[in-house]
Amino acid sequence: MALLDIFKKKRKDITRRPTPKVELPADVEAAADEKRPSIAAPTSGVLRSFHVSEKATRGMALNQYTFMVGPEVTKTQVRDAVERSYKVNVVDVQTVHLPSKNRMFGRHMGRVPARKKAIVTIKDGQTIAAAQQ
Repeated sequence: MALLDIFKKKRKDITRRPTPKVELPADVEAAADEKRPSIAAPTSGVLRSFHVSEKATRGMALNQYTFMVGPEVTKTQVRDAVERSYKVNVVDVQTVHLPSKNRMFGRHMGRVPARKKAIVTIKDGQTIAAAQQ
């Protein structure tokens, strides 16, 4: 309908300029890598993240560190991953399955997925520095 085309807005051709890449000096990149903590074993999908809560923070005083792990991960895999990643001696591993829960998101019902966490006790006198940041 050519008659109704007079009411359409005219589009301007917008050309996007490419974003310039900024090259950082090698010493700045090396310093950035040193500051970044190693949170999990990079090659293993065992450790996902630290679990941060009041209870987990109290456990750090007792050399107990809490990690979120994959649902099919075993205690032995958690022990090996923590020992390899953080160079500590693991004394004990306890795992907890957290069920999925229904949650309201505004007016809509949603579902929080099930999770699994591992509470790892390490040898006295050793710490995981990345957990305390």
